[in-house]
Amino acid sequence: MVSLQDVLQWCLRFDGAWLDKPWGDETVVKVGKKIFAFTGQHASGAVTVTVKLDPDRREFWSVLDHTFVPAYVGRYGWMGIRLADDGAWELAQEGIAVSYQLVRRKKLP
Repeated sequence: MVSLQDVLQWCLRFDGAWLDKPWGDETVVKVGKKIFAFTGQHASGAVTVTVKLDPDRREFWSVLDHTFVPAYVGRYGWMGIRLADDGAWELAQEGIAVSYQLVRRKKLP
């Protein structure tokens, strides 16, 4: 099973990425002042990561068993994934990269 440290290490590979805890215990990953990945833990014990996706990827993710529309940010194009197996982790890595690019392109000079 993928650990929170695995997720955070992957996220920090991106240029300018840094960790923050704006709401207490849960860690988010930012580029500049904007979040590109939220981390958490599902009731099953699996690590979750929530990322911003383009419409085509959101549509694809929406039919998968291990993905979900998160509260609050889901309506703005964000999707979450439970990292219960290697296939989910590979998909999450792609999603993290996409989210980083979307947030960085939109929010940084």
